[in-house]
Amino acid sequence: MLHFSPHPLLEPPSDKDIVFWGKEDPEMLSKLHSFHEERIESSQHDPVRHGFNLDGWDRIRSGLIEYNECLCLGGNRSGKTTGCAKIVMESVMANNDGHIVCFSQNADTSVKVQQSIIWEMMPREFKRKTKSNEGYINYSMQNGFTGSSFIFPDTRTRVDFKTYTQFSNNQTILEGFEFGFKSGNGINIGSWLDEYLGDEVLINTLRFRLATRDSKMLIAFTPINGYTPFINEYLKGSETLRTREAVLLNRALPVKQYSPGRDAAIIYLHSDENPFGGYDRIAKDLRGRPEEEILVRAYGVPVRSITSLLPLFNTEVNVLSDYPNKYNMVFPDISDKQRFTCYQVVDPAGARNYTCLWAGVDKDGYIYIRREWPDRNSYGEWALFGDPKWKIGPATKKLGFNVEAYANLFKEIEEDLSMDVFERIGDSRYFSSENENNDDLYMSFDEHGLIFVPSDGRREEIGINALDEWFMYNPNVPIDAINRPRCYIHQDCGNLIDSLINYNSQGKSDEALKDFFDLMRYLRMANGGEGPDHVTDRSMMVTQKSSGGY
Repeated sequence: MLHFSPHPLLEPPSDKDIVFWGKEDPEMLSKLHSFHEERIESSQHDPVRHGFNLDGWDRIRSGLIEYNECLCLGGNRSGKTTGCAKIVMESVMANNDGHIVCFSQNADTSVKVQQSIIWEMMPREFKRKTKSNEGYINYSMQNGFTGSSFIFPDTRTRVDFKTYTQFSNNQTILEGFEFGFKSGNGINIGSWLDEYLGDEVLINTLRFRLATRDSKMLIAFTPINGYTPFINEYLKGSETLRTREAVLLNRALPVKQYSPGRDAAIIYLHSDENPFGGYDRIAKDLRGRPEEEILVRAYGVPVRSITSLLPLFNTEVNVLSDYPNKYNMVFPDISDKQRFTCYQVVDPAGARNYTCLWAGVDKDGYIYIRREWPDRNSYGEWALFGDPKWKIGPATKKLGFNVEAYANLFKEIEEDLSMDVFERIGDSRYFSSENENNDDLYMSFDEHGLIFVPSDGRREEIGINALDEWFMYNPNVPIDAINRPRCYIHQDCGNLIDSLINYNSQGKSDEALKDFFDLMRYLRMANGGEGPDHVTDRSMMVTQKSSGGY
């Protein structure tokens, strides 16, 4: 009986059919067998022209056709790298006299990952040593392409392989080059960046080198260890264009998004889309694992910053809106004076605007952050990721408020929220600083009917560790009335959320994020480090309020 080689996408005849055709029409069976075997062989020897295709790769192509940049995110063994390499080689083979640059983390990953998969994509007839005026190819498994480059003989297109370290050490290595093709067919690829962990410097340099030929940038990233601030710039405010069912989570997830901040496509590749990737084993290994891990490993969905000080903070769980989420949780009405005790936290933030939060605490000790100021909707972002660090955003622009103006602002916000504030916490360092009249901010706000208490002065790391505990729950079992985090943030508090995700205490590189982060730390360390307390004695609040304090 003829043996048909197994293949995940090319189904052979059944044993019953083989026996039948062997008796009825042996010649037809022989032709079927030859076609089957030749199809598999040709896909292996010439993956670009005769290889099989995956839906995720088509999404990458569509993203590159529609936009100049495409961020490709994938789960474990989703075929992300193979797809990127195939698209690069398609561009090499379809166009003439071009120049493509491919970046990897280091020389080792360049050889073992990027160069290796490009070599795999190259048609067999070109896998011989070539050295002529028209082309140059010399490859070894150990060292990759000689000189970390090749010139494809058929199209005279040059492909260079470089590392991010090379650029960091010498930012002039791209000067004088134009990447992509002046004209041609298909997708005009100019650069492919694999697992980019850096900032905007390289990207901005490349954008200038791609613009002349109107070529495309392909960025591939695996979010297993978290996403970087650079990647977050693509993700912020992304609009979902297409979804796909995520079987392990029993709901749809985005597979194609639009990044308005970068005018780019974001493409997700799911592990179960790649029949060559061993998905059954991946699914088995992820059984019973936290949802966050499943999102990252099976579906390539970034869930947290790679540098976060609060690894337990999860926007999917800790950020609520006025509408039920998938856990059927909504942000409560903290103006209900019977259920919530309300707090305000203020940081004068030096030469910038004050930063403020308003929160409510229920009788069970759950904390709900309802409002921030300056809020993103009215004033814009407090911090922006720039080149090469976080920078102050439009919300920091000083409005010229004095104490009286801030006091009136606080009262207006609280009236709008129908909120009675029980306790106000002020940054102890700024509030205790005296002005030219020997008054500090405690005294100044007291004159306008607002009494502040100092924030806890203990070491920053104590507050950070304690704050992370607010976001703790058991991710291996369903969220319910017992298994749930202690702290929740309204989705309108965008500046606060950005800070909690991205601040990593890196000094000047992320100092712009610190103000809102500190507010949460002060709130967490209230009440002697126990956190804000729920007060049931309403007469106490009345007394405090009548005395001008709260």
